Amino acid sequence: MTRFIEHLVEPHRLLLCWQAHESKKRSRFHIGQLVKQGGLVLLQYSDDDEMAQAKAAGFRGYPAFPLKQLLHSHQVMEAFTRRLPPRNRRDFAHYLELRALPENAEISDFALLGYTGAKLPDDGFELVHPFDAPPPVFEVLIEVAGFRHEAEVVVEALQTGDSIQFVEEPNNCADPKAIRMEHKGQKLGYVPRGHLAMLHRMLSEGANLAGEIFRINGTSARPLVYVLTQITLTENVTMQNNLLRQQA
Repeated sequence: MTRFIEHLVEPHRLLLCWQAHESKKRSRFHIGQLVKQGGLVLLQYSDDDEMAQAKAAGFRGYPAFPLKQLLHSHQVMEAFTRRLPPRNRRDFAHYLELRALPENAEISDFALLGYTGAKLPDDGFELVHPFDAPPPVFEVLIEVAGFRHEAEVVVEALQTGDSIQFVEEPNNCADPKAIRMEHKGQKLGYVPRGHLAMLHRMLSEGANLAGEIFRINGTSARPLVYVLTQITLTENVTMQNNLLRQQA
């Protein structure tokens, strides 16, 4: 039986990431965030080294929100919900199921942006749920990055439900923050950059990560593998997160 996300977490912010399709490495950058504030959703662009790298790779801002202004408040939520299919569409339940969300999930549009990523095929943008103060147990669906070039196992050897392990790679010369994903001791690929900070935070706090293959699709030339990851926190971290949620 296929498992789904069981513990929905309503975010108060979402990370905005962008992938440079034209670069040789197709690098991903964290270029800002969407933040709930006083009934509005704000777009805050980053102003750091990573944004400078993104600009060098061709980033010119999200459509309708120019980079010369770091903070935007006008119709931000409306602009980003256009990346989601209408809820009254006949196949909306299928859209949810493909993203490990049960068809009867009670989920806000803001949370839906974070859980689905709201990716479109041609612009490189993705929204990422940061799980700032999660419950004791929660789940996230993670696409395996680099499967086509990094995997030591062929896609035909994978099956839905197969167990996946997460291994930190501090000696990785390309990215010391890299987290490798393994299938039966063989490299499958890597955790996408947008999820790294959250997973490192969870691992540093002693959380247990348990992954299983949720979906395999794409094409024979570019297969896509998705891993449903359950994260279980320690008792002390759970108490701290409860306090954070009460203060929010």
